[in-house]
Parts: sequence; C-alpha cells; structure tokens
Amino acid sequence: MATDAEYKRKYTQSQKMVLTHIFCGGFLLACFFFTAVFFPFPKPHLPTLFDRVVFTLRWLIVSLLPVWAGVILVGNVRFATSAIDPLDKSGEKYIKMRSNFLQNTVEQFLLHSFGLTVLSTYLSEESMHWVPLLVILFVVSRVLFFVGYSIHPLKRAIGFFMTFTPSVAVMLYSLCCLIVYGFDAYR
Repeated sequence: MATDAEYKRKYTQSQKMVLTHIFCGGFLLACFFFTAVFFPFPKPHLPTLFDRVVFTLRWLIVSLLPVWAGVILVGNVRFATSAIDPLDKSGEKYIKMRSNFLQNTVEQFLLHSFGLTVLSTYLSEESMHWVPLLVILFVVSRVLFFVGYSIHPLKRAIGFFMTFTPSVAVMLYSLCCLIVYGFDAYR
C-alpha cells in the first residue's frame, strides 16, 4: 500500500509531466502564431459576410477529420474485440482510451466550430486567412492529443493545450468584438 508521501511524490511527478507538455504546447503555439503573423499567406477574396461564413463552413469539414478518425478507431476496436457487444462490460478496457479521445474531440470540435463561425463574422476580408490556419492547427493538435494519449495518458496535455487555447482565444476575441461593435458589425 502506498504511503501518503509516495502518493504525493507520484502526484507531483504527474503534475510536472503535464506542465512540461503544456509548456511544449505553448512553445509550439507561439511558433505557429509567429509564422502565421509574419508569413505572407494568400488572402482569399471574400467581400461579403456571407462569403466569409461560407468559406469558414467549408473549411470546418477538414476539422471533422479527427472526429471521423475517432469513430473509425472505436469501430475497428469494437469489431475486433469483445467490445463488439456494448452491453458486455468486459470489452470496455479495449475501447476506453479511444472512446475518451472521440468524446474529447467532439467536445473540442463544438467549441472550435462555433468559435470559428462567429469569428468569421467579425474578421475582415484581409484576415480570413486565419480560418484555414486555425483549422489546420486544430487537426494537428488533435493528432498530437491522440499520439500523446496512446503513449501515456498524461502526455495528451500537449494536444489538449494546443486545441483548447486557440478556441478560448477565438471566443474571447469574438466576445470583445461583440462588446465593442455590438450586433451590427460587418453588415
């Protein structure tokens, strides 16, 4: 039986591992945004609000790729193991990690997709290159989340941080725009 000191040491080591991965995720995000700001990406021609929203919705299909991959991963494992019977609890151990990945990816996709759609109503035509960049970042971050989770559950922090932080930034920016410009922005 583990003593309180052993438990606390293990808990502290786990926290250090998570913080290390969050720091790495922050560094990668900083590199990504530095590149996005200073690299001359092509600017799409989207003069109207409708054009910008349609452009965003079309890019969001790419963001669905990790969700689709998660469904396939869970389905394949279910098919190949005793988890094929969802009422048989003995098969849960085979799909637990993949189910957690799928659930978290769906949750993150909801935040990402609603945030990007609202953001597209506030961005100018010259700033719409951020939509594909944020979509690509979302997909790459979900891959990092899955790979990290597959190696060790605590190593999923890098992918989670790189997915969640841009979604929070997008939502905060959109809320600021709502407060500053109100509902009449970019009519």
